[in-house]
Parts: sequence; C-alpha cells; structure tokens
Amino acid sequence: MKDMALYLASGIKNFGVYFSKNPPDVLIVTGDRSEQFAAALAALYLNIPIAHINGGDVSGGMIDESIRHAITKIAHIHLAYTKSNAERVRKMGEDQWRIHTVGPLAVEAILDVKVKSKKDLFIAYQLNPKARTFLVVQHPITTLEDRGYQQYEALLSALDQLQEQTILVYPNCDAGSRQIITLIEKFEDRPYLHIFKNIPHDDYVGFMKYADVLLGNSSSGIIEAPALNTPVINIGDRQQGRTDQYPSELIQTIPATEEKIITTINYVLNNTAFQAKVRHPVSNSREEKPSEEIVSILKKVPLDERLIRKQITY
Repeated sequence: MKDMALYLASGIKNFGVYFSKNPPDVLIVTGDRSEQFAAALAALYLNIPIAHINGGDVSGGMIDESIRHAITKIAHIHLAYTKSNAERVRKMGEDQWRIHTVGPLAVEAILDVKVKSKKDLFIAYQLNPKARTFLVVQHPITTLEDRGYQQYEALLSALDQLQEQTILVYPNCDAGSRQIITLIEKFEDRPYLHIFKNIPHDDYVGFMKYADVLLGNSSSGIIEAPALNTPVINIGDRQQGRTDQYPSELIQTIPATEEKIITTINYVLNNTAFQAKVRHPVSNSREEKPSEEIVSILKKVPLDERLIRKQITY
C-alpha cells in the first residue's frame, strides 16, 4: 500500500509539471485508477477543466471505488455510462447541468476493434485454436490483500484440476500483486497454462471474443465480455455492485472456492440452457455512439469561470 501512495504522489508531481508547461483546454479522465486520480488532482490546482468518464459506478468497496468518487468531486463535467450512475453523481452534490448520460464507451470501443481471426491470433501466441480455452484476469483486493491471495490460490488450484488451455494475464499493480505473481510463478511450468505479463488491447479483445469462458474479477468481464457474447465467471466480491449496473445472463458470480469454481465452469460449458444463451448473441446495437455524444458535449460546454467554480448543491 505504501508503494501505491508513493506512486500517486509521483504522478501528481509529474502531471503538475507537464500541465503547467502544456495546459490542455480540458483534461479527460476515464474510470478509477490512481493515474487518472493523479492527473485530475494536478489539473484541479492548475484550474484546468476536468471531464470524467464513468463516474457514479460501483465496484465492491475496493480502493478504486473511493478513487472514482473522489474524481467525481474534482471533475467539472460528468459523462456517466448509465442513468443510475448519473443519479449517484447528482446525489453527491453535483450540479445537474454538469451531468450527462452517454452510454458505455468501453463497449463501443471493443465492438469497433477489428480482431485477428482466431487461427491467426492463437498461432501468434503459440496456442491451439481448436482447444477449449479459458481466459483468466484476476486482480488483488486492495482492502483485503490476504483474501486476494487466497482467492487466486483457489482459482489456480481449480485450473490445475481441469488442465484446459488457459491464457492467464498478470494482475494489475495494486497492493498485493507481488504476492500473487509469486504464486503464479509456482504454476508457470504447467503445459496448459500460458502466462502473459500484458497483452495488447486489440489482441485482448480477440481473446475475450474467442475464449470459451473468462474467469476472474476484472471489470472487463462485467462490462465488455458479455457484449462479445462470452460467458463470464466473476469470482469473489471485487466487482460487487457492477453486476447490477451491467446485468447479463452470461455472468455467473460465485465465491472464490476451488469446488465452486470447478462446478461453475462445468455448468457454463456443459449446461444446455446456458449454452443456448451463448449461441444466440445478445443485440449489440451500434446506433448509440457514446464517443460522438461525448465529443458533442465537450464542444458545447463553455470553458468559463462558471464551469471551474464548483459548490456542493445542498
């Protein structure tokens, strides 16, 4: 946790130096990571207008939850994914005229990606395109580091029982990640396990599309993967609350025990009714374009004193 605090402090300093020399007309930040928080804090003290994408979201009481809402109170323009998220922003004392519901930009982004064919993508990563494939993305639990380790241990033990071709992406750099990486290294000699420190975005979208199931606790399993009609096993409570915001019949949320993970994988892969949902894709309408809506909003917002000067509404 100390390293995360120092990383944030370094980010504020570096963004402050850069913005003072190269001030943008508007700073646009997305989500709830410490990098975005650092940039927003630096911009705040330099009177740079801040537009925040996906404020008002909820996610299980992790540190990201606090950062996200802190950015909301710093930001001057709010670009929420859903109406309920926009309502939370309003209840935080933000002026209604600052708040806009634009739809899930993340979904638009992945639907616009031109992914490689399954054969070309898998061969590039030395994978068998004909084999059943799991995609695993599991992050630490910043408020409960020990529990995060235990949950990852249960997941790896379950995968070791099944031994299906598995693409495993390293956890993010939150507190607890070093212990989890040490745990992953104990399994790296398993022939079924293909471990990557990171994967380029477009290839990751391809793996989400082609995987038989995505396992873990990443927000990409809640927001993006169902739009690709990929089954998701959401493990533990890191994304608690998000499944209500982005409901999907393709998401199974379960406790992080080896037995439950194995049982749910078997259900997702073999249950006739569930597989019928997978075979009949959800409607991913391209009529809504959050990106165009955001551009339109930013073009119309007067960058004046009224925008910069904020006061709680109650």
